[in-house]
This record gives sequence, structure tokens and C-alpha cells, in this order.
Amino acid sequence: MRRFSVPLDTLESVFLDAGNTLVYWDHDFVAERARALGYTLDVVRLVRAEAKARPLLDRLLARSRSTEAPDTLTAYLRCILQAGLAEEVPAAAQRAFVEGLAAALRGTDASDRLWSRVPPGLPESLARLREAGLALVVVSNSDGSCERKLREAGLHDVFDAVVDSAVVGIEKPDPGIFHHALRASGCSPERTLHVGDFYAIDVVGARRAGLHAALLDPHGDWADVDCARFRDVPGLARAILAAKGG
Repeated sequence: MRRFSVPLDTLESVFLDAGNTLVYWDHDFVAERARALGYTLDVVRLVRAEAKARPLLDRLLARSRSTEAPDTLTAYLRCILQAGLAEEVPAAAQRAFVEGLAAALRGTDASDRLWSRVPPGLPESLARLREAGLALVVVSNSDGSCERKLREAGLHDVFDAVVDSAVVGIEKPDPGIFHHALRASGCSPERTLHVGDFYAIDVVGARRAGLHAALLDPHGDWADVDCARFRDVPGLARAILAAKGG
């Protein structure tokens, strides 16, 4: 994937989004909830459609939609249908499917289960970045539960700070949340890379605050964006360590 002009060799810190960067959907859980509503989803197709839907949702987020708004999950599910699941849900049932599944995935218990999958190799990659001397900070639009979820996922202790939008009262892409993270961690923007899963939220917000920015793009769905892209956090870590000669 094209790296653009991120100076990986001079980075001193990496800021990371949480959802779809550190913790991901438990797609088996989503299929389970869909099955309880009477719909059978192919999990492999669901995984691919969920990733492919991110650029579609990004277009909506660019129109001042909050990632934490109550209807954003509903919009995401519509995008997932559009991105590859439409054949599995009859057209006449798609509205009921989206509304029913969104309701089944809301609430603290469901949200905790939904955002619970840690990809193989991710904890080890974060540890290698820390061992190489980089500061690591989470900057997430969340509902106040980000720090707890990272603890439950076994990821919390590797980070120098966790900045949750609900706690600090500022959401990405407002640069204020990045300024808060820089102050909390003592990092400098010109030597910091922020990595996330939405261009309109993560890349735009980080650049407004003077940081470098990149997207995670596991399947090449963001080919037209003007920023660096990495397949996943392990791929990001390998690129940084290689640039630093590690």
C-alpha cells in the first residue's frame, strides 16, 4: 500500500483509534443476534461487507454526523447491506432487519460483546512499538467505556493515555481532542502519527491538529484517499520498526 509522506523513521508517538483499530466486531455475535431475528448471515460475507461499508459510512460522517449518534449504528448496518449483504436479506425485509439488528446490538452488554475481538498479533505489535521507545495513546470517539473495554481486552496497560470523547467532551474530527491527547501524553504533533478507520473522523481531525494521519485498510477499500494506509496494526508496527532500522 502507498505510504505517502509519513516520516515513519522520526516518529516518537502513535495515536490510535479504538474501534476497528484495536478492538473489532465479534461477527459471530452479530450473526447470532441476526439469527434470533430470523435471518441467517454468512459470517465470512459479513466480515467483508462490514469492512467495505466503512468508506460508505464515511461519506455520511463527513456531513457532520457524530459517530456516537444513536442512529449511526443503523446507518452503518444499511451501508453493510449495500456493501455485500443485500442478497442475504429480502428487499422487503431490509428495513425491519436493520432496525431490529440495531436494537439487538445496543445496550451496554451487547456493545461490550460486539466490540470485543482483538486480532492475532496486535498485542505483541503494540509491545514491540513500546519496546522501541514510542509513546502509545488511544484517541477514541466513545461513550465513556473505552478505558474499561481496553482493560477487558487486555490492552490497556501498554498505553500512556486513553482519551475518550465522552469523558473529555470533544469528538473527532474536532482537533481539540487531539490537543488534549498531546497535552496528556507530552507528545509533539510533528512526530506523532494518528491511525484510525474513518477518513472524515480520524484523518481530517488529526491533520487539523497538526499530526500525521493514516487509515487501516485491510482489503484495499480506501484506494482513493490521500493518506497512508496500512493493513492492520501489526503491519503498521512492522513498517515503523523497519523505517527505524529495528
